[in-house]
Order: sequence, then structure tokens, then C-alpha cells
Amino acid sequence: MKDLLLWDVLPSVATYYLCRAFGVPEYAALIAAVSVGFLRVVYVAVKKRTFDGFAAFTAFVFAMGLLLSLLSGDEKFLLAIKSLTTAAAGLILLGTCVTGRPAAFAMAKRFGAEDEATVQRWDALYTAEPAFRRIYVVMTIVWGMALLLESAVRLPLVYLLPTDVMAGLSWVLLIGTIALLGAWSAWYGKRGEARAARLAR
Repeated sequence: MKDLLLWDVLPSVATYYLCRAFGVPEYAALIAAVSVGFLRVVYVAVKKRTFDGFAAFTAFVFAMGLLLSLLSGDEKFLLAIKSLTTAAAGLILLGTCVTGRPAAFAMAKRFGAEDEATVQRWDALYTAEPAFRRIYVVMTIVWGMALLLESAVRLPLVYLLPTDVMAGLSWVLLIGTIALLGAWSAWYGKRGEARAARLAR
């Protein structure tokens, strides 16, 4: 979460307000901020020589935001796109539960596993224990519903509040939601893993 704030959020937000401080119009400042976010994703992919699903989705969000904003020419619409993509992410998460491959499990292995041994232990539990699989179904549903709710709260604020306010507040709402979900997931996942491990004995 610290790296997310430092490298993926702050550069975009700082770019927007720096541009505004030099008198750049709201729309152009937002375009610059989105472009910085997109370039950051591309840089990380090139540096690590990998472009996994998470990075691809992030790049897609930035690219679509940039493309649609260029077509619309409206700074409010550019901010609204973030809410729409958040809602889309929520729906995709819920859809993974329907397909039987809850996205929370892949996210947990990427961001929560300490090492490869942990990944292998989780994979074994996931295959053998329905109780362990249920943990990640519940997690995925909670994440999906929370992102839909966050989007529903943020979208009207885009049109009710000034753009200069929402350019920062939009990130606060999103990162705040993700931080709360991350903290809850860490607690819920550890509790569920311990319980599933006891059942497997």
C-alpha cells in the first residue's frame, strides 16, 4: 500500500496540482495526470520485463481514461471515468466468482504471499479444502460490492464539487476504500487460513 501511494498515486495527483499552480486549465491538467499514471505502468512493465494481469488492467484503465477524455473534452467526464472503471472492476471481481476462479485468491498470492513456499501451501489448501476456497469467494464478493459502492458515492460528487477538489478527493476515496479492504482482507484471510489448516489435519 505504501508503494502504491508513493509511486502510483502521488505522481498523478502532484502532476495535476502542479499544472494548476502554473495556470494550466483543469482539463489539460487532468490529461497530464492521467498520462503520468499510464507512463508509470508502462515503465514498471518494461523494468520488470513482465506485464501481468493486474498491470494490464491498470494500463487499460489509464489508456481508456486518456482516450475517452480526448474524445469528450470535458474535465468532469474525465473524473467520472475513474468511477466507471472502478464500477467495472467491481463487476469483473463479482464475475470471477461466477466462473469459479475468485480473483481475491490471485490477488492474495501476488500481494500477500511472503514467498514461493507460501504460494504452494495456499495452492494446496485451495485445492483440498472447500473452507479455504470459501474464504476467497467471500473476499472477492466483498471487494466487488465495496468498489461498486465507492463508485456510486464518488460519481455524483464529481458533478457536485469543483474539479480542483475532486481531483484529489477522488484518489482519497479510492485509496481509502482499498486500504480498508486490504486491512480487512489480511485479518479475514489469516483467520480463515488458520481455520482451514486445522480442518485439514
